[in-house]
Amino acid sequence: MSELKLFLYDVSNFRKKLLTRTWAVVILFVLFVIYNSLQIPKEGRIQFFTLFVPVLALFFWFLRRNYLKQIEILSSGRLELESGMLKQFDSNGNCATIRIKDLENITLDKFRGYDRIILETKEKIHPIVNIENQNELVLLLEKKSGIKSNVDLTDDRLWNLKTPIYFIPSLAVLILLYLPTMKEKYPLVSPEFFGLFFNINLIVYLLYTPEKENHFDNKFSLKRRLIFISLIIFFFQVYTQLDKVGWFKN
Repeated sequence: MSELKLFLYDVSNFRKKLLTRTWAVVILFVLFVIYNSLQIPKEGRIQFFTLFVPVLALFFWFLRRNYLKQIEILSSGRLELESGMLKQFDSNGNCATIRIKDLENITLDKFRGYDRIILETKEKIHPIVNIENQNELVLLLEKKSGIKSNVDLTDDRLWNLKTPIYFIPSLAVLILLYLPTMKEKYPLVSPEFFGLFFNINLIVYLLYTPEKENHFDNKFSLKRRLIFISLIIFFFQVYTQLDKVGWFKN
């Protein structure tokens, strides 16, 4: 009888990175809301906060729920390797079984800053992300399957050295913003207009930039979450501008 090998997920590494990303989103979002509230006349701020505080509360609740859920899922999961079978258990006790002899390809890459193993069979692709002792697991899989793993060096980051090229339109608007002659000819060009233009530029960039497939569930896509946040900010921007011109009073 072959020995049972147990592999757990690297929860501490995941928690540290997830906390950093979550707090970065929260701080940026709060700063943006505070900035926009200061652009509204004092008499209109109560209406502003009455409308958007519930949205903020819902947003923070969603972030906290998402954070706790992901930690729970990772802490409860595990991998078991025994008798030519690899079993992947989730937080609900469900088990996905992979027969080692059915493996056709083993790929190692990076996904959102985490080490990942992609196991391919004829029927399905099985991603294994952020596992402790990954090298040991890969060596065992290679030995049992007779397949040599390959490394995918494709950059999985949404932001890279080419990213600034896509924001040249926003840079052009920023330059126009500080040209005195342009301010006189086009009063529309203002810091608020630049913020709105930059956000639209960001949304377009996120819509068309490729994202590495997670092979699991697209609802956890980082790009989708960033687009959702940008759309909420866009809504804030439109609201403040309409309030300035007296749209809601009319």
